[in-house]
Amino acid sequence: MKQKKTALRQEMKVVRQQIHDRHIQEQNDMMAVRQMTSGLLMLPEIAGEVQRGIKARRGEPHIVAGFSAIQTEIDCLFILKALSAIQCRCALPVIKDKNQPLIFREWDLAEDLVDSHFGTMEPGANCSDVMPDIILVPMLAFDETGHRLGYGGGYYDRTLEYYRNKGHAFTAIGIAFEGQKRDQIPVADYDQPLDIIVTEQKVYRP
Repeated sequence: MKQKKTALRQEMKVVRQQIHDRHIQEQNDMMAVRQMTSGLLMLPEIAGEVQRGIKARRGEPHIVAGFSAIQTEIDCLFILKALSAIQCRCALPVIKDKNQPLIFREWDLAEDLVDSHFGTMEPGANCSDVMPDIILVPMLAFDETGHRLGYGGGYYDRTLEYYRNKGHAFTAIGIAFEGQKRDQIPVADYDQPLDIIVTEQKVYRP
C-alpha cells in the first residue's frame, strides 16, 4: 500500500506540474492577445477617422474579418469582441470550395457557428455575405517583408489576390506571436504579402 501511494504521489506531482505549466502558458498567451488587441485598436486603419474616409463621414463602421482558430492559432474571439465594442462589424471566413477564394459572412458574436466540411467553424447560411475592409490573417510564421507561412491550403493567398484584382480597398493584417517571426520566409509567385503584421511586441509595416 505504501509503495502504491508513493507511486501515485509521484505521478500526481507530475500531473500537477503539467497543469500548472499549461495554466501559466494560457495566462501568457491571453496576455499576449490583449497586447495584440491594444496594438490593433491603435492602428489608424482601424481607429483613424481620416483613413476611414467616406465611410467615416457617413458614419458607417468598418467590417473586420477575423478567423475561427484551429490547432494552436491565436484565439481571435477576444480581438473581435474588442473590435465590436468600438462599433466595428465582424465577419468570419467561409470555405465554399478548397480551390476557391474565401467568402466572408457577417457574425454578431452571438449567433451559433456551424461545422464546415473543412474542420473549421463558420457562420451559417442565414448570415449575410460581406466584403471586409480589414482582413485579419492567421499564420504559422512571418518575416519583416510581410510574407507569411500558412498551413498550405492557399485560402488566404487566393482571397487576397482576388480582392486586389477586383480593386476592393482593404487592409490585410497578420496576427501572430513575436516568436513566430523568421528572418526570411520562402516566397512563391502566388504568395500574397500582408500590409501590416501585429504581434504582442510590435507592429510591422513592410
